Amino acid sequence: MSDKISQAVEYMNGPYSCSQSILCAFCEDAGLSLEEAAKKAAPFSGGRAIKCGALYAGEMVLKAKFGEDTKLVEEFDKQFQEKVGALNCRDIRRNNLRPCIGCVEDSATILSKMLVN
Repeated sequence: MSDKISQAVEYMNGPYSCSQSILCAFCEDAGLSLEEAAKKAAPFSGGRAIKCGALYAGEMVLKAKFGEDTKLVEEFDKQFQEKVGALNCRDIRRNNLRPCIGCVEDSATILSKMLVN
């Protein structure tokens, strides 16, 4: 498991929400400090962005790093959908598809691979 994936999972086990865990673990890629990332991602956890917070934060990282490249975001969403089974937090939770920490790990794993390419 890469350092950023481990860091995201560690953050989720600690003081941060799902969206914060992803944006904080990848804050350098997004051009943010840890504090900025935590503050920016806070409103998007627990399905408040409709989408899974870990997914939404991953999209934020990609957009910050590569601009509004919709193909990258679509590919990220597609891979997350294939792995988790849904994009919407409510659907993931209602159908017990994946626990929140699993969504964080999946989002971080997909994001790590996309940032290398």
